Formats: sequence, structure tokens, C-alpha cells
Amino acid sequence: MKLLYSILALPVFLLVAAYLGIILFAAFLPKLDRTVGNRTDKTIYNREGNYSATFVQTGRETNSAYELVQVELEPHGGNDWHYHTRFTEQFTVVEGQVKIGRNGKEIILNKGQTAEANKKDMHYFKNVLDQKSVVLVKTTPAAGLEKTLRVAYGLMNDGLLKNDMTENPWHMCLLLAYSESYLPGMPNWFQEPLINALAKIAQWKGEDKSLYKYFM
Repeated sequence: MKLLYSILALPVFLLVAAYLGIILFAAFLPKLDRTVGNRTDKTIYNREGNYSATFVQTGRETNSAYELVQVELEPHGGNDWHYHTRFTEQFTVVEGQVKIGRNGKEIILNKGQTAEANKKDMHYFKNVLDQKSVVLVKTTPAAGLEKTLRVAYGLMNDGLLKNDMTENPWHMCLLLAYSESYLPGMPNWFQEPLINALAKIAQWKGEDKSLYKYFM
């Protein structure tokens, strides 16, 4: 019986040790760099669907008070359930009709209507129409959204981000950590330290260097 317990406990012990090792190692690494270069291109495009995101006001321009991004959504396009720990998000429909999910509830916004997701609110937004919709997204304070979008659009255009997964797993860690975006299905006490630690390790390894062209 003791042998059985030992065999069953060993994988758990190894997983816990690996998790703690990653967190502790990353604690001694430099902070994750969420800054963006002084870009003159205010609009970026997803060439696959020819949809854009326009940085109406950047964190650099507002002294990190907030970011304001106008996002075009393809028919039935949007994102899935997730949450952020660094900023609140305000969604205002500029054109079309957008569904907002927040903490398990869903509402439909028409042109001019607004909804908000606070820090740690599980949320998503999605175009409900068969034509383009446009939503204005304000994040307060500014905290990495511009960098996340620039990198995500760049990777998609280069065929390196498909079906919500990057070709390079380190890039996925960086994408999530730039805007501190977290997903359902894993406890926050587990995934938040892990994603941030893996992103810092990715930066230390130089995995972010191939992304410079998207945001520097």
C-alpha cells in the first residue's frame, strides 16, 4: 500500500516542484516589458479578413491613464471568455450590434450603447450580425492592450497565429501576459503566476525578439 501511495504521489510531487521552480526562477528575472515603440501607424489590419484596429489614443499619449482602440469585428467575430487583472474595459458600439458577455450574463448592445467589464470580470464581446460591426474599447489604466493587439495581428498576418494558438508556445505566454489576460477552466491562483512567470522566462530567453517588428 505504501508503494502504491508513493507511485501515485510522485507525479503530483514532480508537478508541484516544477510549478514552484518556474515561479521562483522567474521572480529573479526583469519585469515583463509591456511598452510599445513610438509608432506612427495608428491603424493595424488583419489581412485575412481585411478588418482593422485603430489606436485612437495610446497609453503613451494619455500618460498611461487609459487606451482607446476602435476595433472592427468581422461577421460573428470577436473573442471568447477571459478576464484581466490590470484594467477595466468599456465597450461602446460605434456601428452594428455587439453581444457582451459578463460573469455568465449576456446583453446585446446597439449603436451608441455601452457596457463595462471590471477587473477580474469574466467577459467577451462578439459581433452578432452577418456584416461588420465596430466597437470602441477603452481600457483604464493603459496596461498592455496595444502591444497585445499589435503582436496578435502581426502573427496572424504572418500565419503564426491560427485557431487562437501561436506556432511558438512562448509567444502565446507573452501575448496573454502583455495584457494580463486569463482564461476560464483554471484557478486564478494557479494560472496567473504561471503565465506571468513563463512570459518573463520567454523574454529572458529572447523569444520576444522576433516580435519586435510588430511593435517597435
